[in-house]
Amino acid sequence: GDWYAHLLRESPAGTVHIHVLGCTVTANPENVEYMLKTNFDNFPKGKPFAALLGDLLGGGIFNVDGDAWRHQRKMASLELGSVSVRSYAYKIIAQEVETRLMPLLADVADKRNVVDLQDVFRRFAFDTICKISFGLDPGCLEADMPMSDLANAFDTASRLSAMRGAADSPLVWKMKRMLNIGSERELKKAIKLVDDLAAAMILQRRKLGFENSHDLLSRFMASDGDVHAMDDKYLRDIV
Repeated sequence: GDWYAHLLRESPAGTVHIHVLGCTVTANPENVEYMLKTNFDNFPKGKPFAALLGDLLGGGIFNVDGDAWRHQRKMASLELGSVSVRSYAYKIIAQEVETRLMPLLADVADKRNVVDLQDVFRRFAFDTICKISFGLDPGCLEADMPMSDLANAFDTASRLSAMRGAADSPLVWKMKRMLNIGSERELKKAIKLVDDLAAAMILQRRKLGFENSHDLLSRFMASDGDVHAMDDKYLRDIV
């Protein structure tokens, strides 16, 4: 990350081409707007990118192009743009700040301790995202700073999936995956844990009911306009 930041700072255009990795990296706001907004359809993620993250993200919005992306974008826009979801998200974030973040920072200040703010805000983000998305409270920002199995598994899976992109050739990680060795073996275990926990959350929602819940998983499951709403894999990927 620091290496990329240094290269981009030194580039007059805020854009560099990494020959070794065969990719172009940009931090130029005009370029970003052009690719993500003005001419988005001309910059698909492509099959190589989808292959790198496919085991973890499946067919979710961050890993698909074309009609699949448009469908999920439409569904997400309808839900995230609703007043009830925004109100629910505001309530969750305010509660996390008031009952966990501020007391934790106040305690650290009173005791003159040292705390890793990046870790604190990562935990804050994970707690709030899980509450808003699944109605699940992992409690990562509790006073004793625990780390949930889901958080650990997702962090591991994200890191190892990203490592695939740094391999000299896609054949390297694909061969390791086929033989189930090294980092690919570890990745497989982490993704299985993520899948198992996601399946458990979906099953719990089905048992407890989701009609009156405000989290995104429940809202997607209750969506009459989505023919995939009752498919577990689809729900796992989209949320």
